[in-house]
Amino acid sequence: MKDYDFSSLNDKEFELLSTDLLSCHLGCHVERFKTGRDAGVDGRFFSSDDNEVVIQCKHWLKSGLTALLRSITNTEIEKVRKLNPTRYIFVTSLTLSRVNKMKIKKLFSPFVKIESDVFGNEDLNDILAKNPLLEKKHYKLWMTSSNVLEAILNSAIIGRSKHKLQEIIDDSNHYVMTQNHTQAMEKLEKVHSIIITGAPGVGKTSLADQLCKFYTANNYEFCFIENSLNEAEEFYKENAKQIFYFDDFLGRNFILALGSHQDSHIISFIKRVERDSEKRFILTSRTNILNQGKRLSELFYINKVDKNEYELSITSLSSFDKAKILYNHIWFGKLDESYINEIYKEKRYLEIIKHNNFNPRIISFITDSHRLLSVPPENYWDHIENILSNPKDIWRHVFDVQIDELSRSITIAISLHGKAISEDTLKTLYYRLNSRKGIVNADKSYDAVVRLLVGALLNRLIISSDKVLYNLFNPSIADFVITNYLDDFNYIDELLFCLRTPQSIKNLQSLVGSKVISKKFYYKILESQIMRFSLESDEVRIDPYQLIILASFDNVSSLSDRTVNYIFRLADYCLDKEYFCLGSDYFEFFNLVFKSDLINCDDPRLLLQLEWWITSHKSSFDEFISLSKIISLVENFTYMFTSEFKKQYIEFFSKNITNDIIEEGIQLNIYGCDDFNDIDIDIEILSYIENKVLDLDIFFEKTELEEISYCCDIDAVIQSNIGSIESEELEHEVNRDMSNHITYHSDDIHDLFDRG
Repeated sequence: MKDYDFSSLNDKEFELLSTDLLSCHLGCHVERFKTGRDAGVDGRFFSSDDNEVVIQCKHWLKSGLTALLRSITNTEIEKVRKLNPTRYIFVTSLTLSRVNKMKIKKLFSPFVKIESDVFGNEDLNDILAKNPLLEKKHYKLWMTSSNVLEAILNSAIIGRSKHKLQEIIDDSNHYVMTQNHTQAMEKLEKVHSIIITGAPGVGKTSLADQLCKFYTANNYEFCFIENSLNEAEEFYKENAKQIFYFDDFLGRNFILALGSHQDSHIISFIKRVERDSEKRFILTSRTNILNQGKRLSELFYINKVDKNEYELSITSLSSFDKAKILYNHIWFGKLDESYINEIYKEKRYLEIIKHNNFNPRIISFITDSHRLLSVPPENYWDHIENILSNPKDIWRHVFDVQIDELSRSITIAISLHGKAISEDTLKTLYYRLNSRKGIVNADKSYDAVVRLLVGALLNRLIISSDKVLYNLFNPSIADFVITNYLDDFNYIDELLFCLRTPQSIKNLQSLVGSKVISKKFYYKILESQIMRFSLESDEVRIDPYQLIILASFDNVSSLSDRTVNYIFRLADYCLDKEYFCLGSDYFEFFNLVFKSDLINCDDPRLLLQLEWWITSHKSSFDEFISLSKIISLVENFTYMFTSEFKKQYIEFFSKNITNDIIEEGIQLNIYGCDDFNDIDIDIEILSYIENKVLDLDIFFEKTELEEISYCCDIDAVIQSNIGSIESEELEHEVNRDMSNHITYHSDDIHDLFDRG
């Protein structure tokens, strides 16, 4: 039994559904008319004796039955009298009792002939139950059915995915399906992976969310990727329908992402999904960030990720699409009628729709009643005009008026962090900010601050019973912070020292790479942070935050004597600990120490540590590079480590060589040759290995590199190459189909906004 309340539909969508339902129920074609002032006619047909039968639909979920009856008495009856139809059918989304139907029939007498010509919620659900194809036709309705929602929520793979699905469901009412949805779906179906790109606020995430929702409703398991593709690899199942979603996969930290080989991982996963008919992969990225990534990563060029891109642009939306977006936000919003009247006055909605800075994010912002608490109705239109004229300042009013100093500092700190932040880290940030004189003057508890921020500037993500994350409500908040606060050195310096997350330094590195901040500013911040540690107390401790800062310095010449002495004490403290390692930053820290002659390279404690680092510590490529620098310095005193380092590196590289060759997109020249032995495949692979070891400070003999090349699975690489070529052929087919796709919409905006 269907149980729709039809709340996912606006009034115009409800009218369309109702006429479709009555066409099926009555077994005749019901004429529909364009949206707008209908004079009491939403549909009609002619009976066997050619008499006109008029249909009128009233959603009225927001107002309720009492208001509906009042409207019938005051307005609708007079319309029906003027029409004087032979028969009148009245449809409402409200639930109706037998008494309710009797009253409505009496009000419309003599035009409503029988009570069964009054259709309520239960009647519409009964008709839907008998017409499942019609249910699927009305996408928004079908996607909100209890059966579909239950299937969606039961499909989540991990807690984070389940929370994301609930978030997608909650935001679905505002979504408007345009030709972008259809075209993106077509590309995703053909190449299995899609990168949705576009400017900030254009609706990339909304489109990706709804695509994920559709596939999940169709029995695909859902995996929302929070940080890296390792999460997707962990839950990848052979012979299972799955959809993977990586929102803002490069983020602002595209240099960091490329530096950690995320580009090769992305390419490899896209190829894997392309070969699996039961998988789909959706990514989003700002166009400018992806373009910067392409310039820095040859892999994106070599593997032609353009074939997976779908550029979402406001220019691709018709004026009517924009009108539907605005109308939907007004209909499903909680704006008081006095505010809505300001938009309708003198047809001001046209100014919003036709404004050069129109985008869905701004529409969401200006129609959010929670953001208008300090904006009276008489000032609402000025508020809208200011936001449309200065979209970069969309958050200024919130920052300047709606939150206090502590909440503002927390939001800016999370923007500096650049990613979601854990509850523990947020609490630590709160208490540190409270203890710093001169930065904030707080009188609110931690819980009170969180309640203020969540929903306004932050999202709260419940990952599991013991894991909660907080992220910015919208990426544009970080844009606002960077534009308006990064020039205040002392304030940013203080915030970072309260935050103390390695991710915040990585975020600053990315901002330097994208030339948002200067290298001078960046290094000045780093120097100040280390100096703060040296002044904070006499206690010596090492942590990832200090390490990532220290690993960024080439020398200590610019640092104060006290800071240099602090660095020496840190190194001395670390060398006193047996079998201790904190990754590549830890090795880079020791390179700084040795180059600066703070500790001798023949220190026995170092030699003992170094032996363990080489033989027992499981290193990554980055750690091997940093470790090789230490060995090259130490070998001036002893040659005992080079041989063992080479042995460990060759073993590590040999295990990974096949995947590395595939992920790097190296195309082996196999076509046009009858025998693979005639091809210089070994030379191509060897050339890749030679380039790879150039990053090391240790020399390898050619025979040692050949040993690695022999471990490469040539057949696996060739199969991957063939898959890439087949994918290119598919790309031409997709582009051809996309160019032939034409969708037509009536552009009668005034009729859409007509209030009857």
